Amino acid sequence: MSMDRALKMVFYDEAKVERDIFAQLSLALKNFRGVGMPRDEGATRRILDQIHRQSRAFAAVCYGFMRTKGIGVARDQGEGQQWYREAAYWFREEAMEGEGISANNLGYLYAKGLGVPENTEIAAEWFREAAEKGSAAALYNLGVCYLNGWGVQQDAARAVDLLQQACDGDDVSAASVLAYLYLEGRGVKRDPAKSFEYNLRAARAGNVEAASALGYALGVGLGAERNVEASISWFEMAANEGDAYAQANLAMYFCHSSDLKLFNRGWTMLMQSCEQGDVSAKYQMAQILIFGVTHREADYAAALDIAMDLAELSHPGGYHLIGVMYEHGLGVPVDMVRAAGWYERAARKGSANGQAALGRLYAIGGGVRQDNVRAYYWLKLASPSPNSQAWREMETVRSRMNADEVRESDRMLQDQPAPRRGTFGLKPLPKNSFGEPRKS
Repeated sequence: MSMDRALKMVFYDEAKVERDIFAQLSLALKNFRGVGMPRDEGATRRILDQIHRQSRAFAAVCYGFMRTKGIGVARDQGEGQQWYREAAYWFREEAMEGEGISANNLGYLYAKGLGVPENTEIAAEWFREAAEKGSAAALYNLGVCYLNGWGVQQDAARAVDLLQQACDGDDVSAASVLAYLYLEGRGVKRDPAKSFEYNLRAARAGNVEAASALGYALGVGLGAERNVEASISWFEMAANEGDAYAQANLAMYFCHSSDLKLFNRGWTMLMQSCEQGDVSAKYQMAQILIFGVTHREADYAAALDIAMDLAELSHPGGYHLIGVMYEHGLGVPVDMVRAAGWYERAARKGSANGQAALGRLYAIGGGVRQDNVRAYYWLKLASPSPNSQAWREMETVRSRMNADEVRESDRMLQDQPAPRRGTFGLKPLPKNSFGEPRKS
């Protein structure tokens, strides 16, 4: 599951509920173009109207987005930037008068280079100022900055502290990020159950990413007992908001149904997710084309093309599926050495499926030299819960290991923990990014 999230610019609606303006604008764009959901210009207008009436600054942001994306008007990047410059002016005026949310939103503009020069350090300074004025959204943004070393010195412990403060201030995005950190063990001890609790809190408050994460956790039994019905329910919530990852996973449930109507719904949803460029959707489609389902026969050539495309993007799922095809001779000759090589690439990129497959090959000596220590290591990394297949295979391997081998495996697990899935949020910008001086 992809965890790439952005910093956020926010407003509060009539019910005092925080809204991420660019998440809302992206949803408006999806409705306008019919990407990931049916085309609905009425929904687009409702979203834009809600944002437009917030203030002059938000109206300018709205016009800037419409111009740069071509929503109801001709696309014009230059004019879009002019509107963003106006938004920056009004946010700055309001920030100087003590408005914390405006200071946060000005920081966001610097982070993205919208209407002002892109500058990480200035963005972080505005987030810090907004946080001091009590903005939970700014605490969240500053926490993400510390998590990535973006405009500040990277400090995972400081990031967790800031995110927890934001979460205590009812910032649902912060709860969602903390869920990710507890799942990955970044800045905190890995705790899937605690991760699940944070995601549940965020999802109940309407956070789309958390709902999608809950769908996955409940589907595989990660941090909670496996519950397919509940998994589908949370994926439905996120998919209805255009979340491509949720659409891809929900589609997999439906595509495996013997009910033709459900299959057609799932296949359409999978295509919609692929249209959004979601790599998880392409991964799911490749799986269907490799193994086939009731209403769709296997197509190894098409599956290999998609898997290779994913591999070119360094997607671990692509590596894993190519390994599957070589291990079982699906459209290619059986080649266990190549299979092991592809599985190792997937495993080292953090793929639980790749880790489990590589561990199994080490356990039996398929394509690699038989090695209980490495088998146990990779199967342990792949094990989401005691009920998983990888866990059972790991226990089988452990039962035939001697005391020295167990100690060696434990050292490997301590010295080489599970590979992480990369940075969280916006990637750090070059240190020589320019920007205007900070004004006090």
